[in-house]
Amino acid sequence: MTRQVLIINITRMGDLVQMGALLNRLQEEWPGASVDLVVDRRFASVAALMTGLRDVIPFDFHVLIDESRAAVKDVVSLYQEVNVWVQPLAERRYDRIINLTFNRPSALLAGAIGATDIRGARSAWDGGMVVDNPWMAYFCDFHQFRRFNRFNLVDVYALGGSGPGLFAPLRVRIPAEDRLWARQVLGGSSRWIAVQAGASDGMKAWRPHLFGLSLAQLSKQWDGGLAFIGSSDEEGTIAQVMQAYREAGGRNLVKNLTGRTTLSQLAALLAECRMLLTNDTGPMHIGVAVGTSVIDLSVGHVDFQETGPYGTGHWVIQPELDCAPCGFEQVCAHHACKDRISPDLVADLLLHMLKGAPPPSRATGVLLYRSDVDEDGLGTFRLHAGTESVRTAWYAGFWRRYWYETYTGVGSRVPAPDGPPPDEQQARESIQGLIPLLTAACRKAEEIAHLAGRKTINISEVTQLQQQQGKEKERLVHIGMGSSATAPVTAAFLRQLQNDNVKGLDRLAHHHAGAYRTLLTRVLDIERRCFGSNSNDSCPLPGLRPPMRQTGSTQHVA
Repeated sequence: MTRQVLIINITRMGDLVQMGALLNRLQEEWPGASVDLVVDRRFASVAALMTGLRDVIPFDFHVLIDESRAAVKDVVSLYQEVNVWVQPLAERRYDRIINLTFNRPSALLAGAIGATDIRGARSAWDGGMVVDNPWMAYFCDFHQFRRFNRFNLVDVYALGGSGPGLFAPLRVRIPAEDRLWARQVLGGSSRWIAVQAGASDGMKAWRPHLFGLSLAQLSKQWDGGLAFIGSSDEEGTIAQVMQAYREAGGRNLVKNLTGRTTLSQLAALLAECRMLLTNDTGPMHIGVAVGTSVIDLSVGHVDFQETGPYGTGHWVIQPELDCAPCGFEQVCAHHACKDRISPDLVADLLLHMLKGAPPPSRATGVLLYRSDVDEDGLGTFRLHAGTESVRTAWYAGFWRRYWYETYTGVGSRVPAPDGPPPDEQQARESIQGLIPLLTAACRKAEEIAHLAGRKTINISEVTQLQQQQGKEKERLVHIGMGSSATAPVTAAFLRQLQNDNVKGLDRLAHHHAGAYRTLLTRVLDIERRCFGSNSNDSCPLPGLRPPMRQTGSTQHVA
């Protein structure tokens, strides 16, 4: 029997391209599986380039969201319209739904269509939203500890939607007529580089005049052509780039194709170019997927570890600032990260990729990374120039191994960081402070669960214990989030508490008790990994075991 999978992905162009590894992984897991995609109508043309899809189902999600926000229609009418639309999909009886969009409209869709295995956001019984699958929950929470995240979104999609497997590069298909068009536009020459100087969000874009200076510097030693790409909204940005380029003496042949290509023509154009110089944008991921080498200028709230170019053969320049990358909702008053990237450094990196010159060995004010594939077959970035803080490097390596092993049940081949954490004393104090608090919290949670399970419930007694539990939770969360050794598992604990899609006081109490026990188990495991102590010899709670392997749609806890 052929398995059927539905993917819901209704956000951005880049997110669609980045699910390429997931499509490969699903075929590895279930050979011959039929995979359908629900997508916002604005991005249906991107989905048409993807391989491994049976059916692409477009919908005007931006209209749905706008109408719900503006209250153009009442909630009942909106629900009725959605239910009518999803009925044919519900009748297909999917084996798995993978929701890669974390908002209420997509959660409503996932719940309305229904499947025994739903991964990602779905509607809860009370109309709220829950996130199933630990990898999908991780994606929602890693913004709280971004400096330590080492999982590319491509791999989070694949691990959460399917599981661990073989590395697969991103791929899109290019229609023959579009490839012919691109070759004609470029005059049959491959001596071109593509330049994406704009971005949908100005915070993600390097300064236009610095693009111009870099390209002018390149023109002194390379005589190929420059092809500017982007949407028609970016014409003003390209004009600024060209002004700085000409004033600095740039003399390459230039073609301005901004707003003049379809998406399939853009893919073909990038495939014909030697490389792409770009901000973190959707076209960057298309360039990666057609096999074009990329230089990614990672500025603003972009974190290349999350969304940088996937696979091998690419370079990333990351400004070195305490505030970089900034938060998603942060409004920056200075954009100083953009001034950290030197046009000379970019020009030297371009010459390395175009003419084989040695790559820059030193970088001032930035970190320079090369993209690669790690020992577990996941995308990674290896530091080439600049210096990461010892603390960041140690914890990034630690959490990379920890989450991979915890959520897959498979041992990681990525080497563990050497020695204890660099903030050893603080880490010890945090862990040793948490263990007795969590032990007591587990016992109280189990007591509440026991009382809630009685035929006759003493509401006042349960309420009093819950109030005490709430105060104790605030204290342990304060300690847990205050240390790099425990913050990520504390964030996961809070997510697990929120994912309480259960009816009844007794079930809710058991759910909370499970979350406390999972956190205690993880803190003990972290203590063992960091300091080599064998906590099982003095287990604070009888029968405490490591968390169960977490790969399916339900977050199982010990």
